[in-house]
Amino acid sequence: MRSEIMNHTELYLQMIRQRAVEIERRAQRLGPLLAAAADPPAATVAPGQLTVRLANAADGPRLQAVAELDSAALPAAPLLVGERDGRPVAAISLSDGAVIADPFVLTADVVALLRLRARQLGGDRRRRPRRALVWRLSRAGG
Repeated sequence: MRSEIMNHTELYLQMIRQRAVEIERRAQRLGPLLAAAADPPAATVAPGQLTVRLANAADGPRLQAVAELDSAALPAAPLLVGERDGRPVAAISLSDGAVIADPFVLTADVVALLRLRARQLGGDRRRRPRRALVWRLSRAGG
């Protein structure tokens, strides 16, 4: 009886190996066809008018809604707001660089612009302590 079980096991393994060979051949034959027929990559920039501006008191409720969608706390003021077609979709804190963005809207381009503008305004404070430290170290050594 033990030899019958072994024979069934060997037969089963042989069938698995044969099926793997068939799948590999089919993948080699169909792979290029599937790659050519694949959908084009999804858009990374949403159409519409984009505005970057400083937040004001009237933006509070709308920015709080964006923060809730992002499962994050509203960043510390002052804030730069990124709007698409007049609707806030992202914001960045000028004090600490924290970002919130609507996860249901394409916002990578908006966040990139907000970060750029924050750096231009000197809002990216994370670099300043390092420069201050280098300056203090150079003064202490000289």
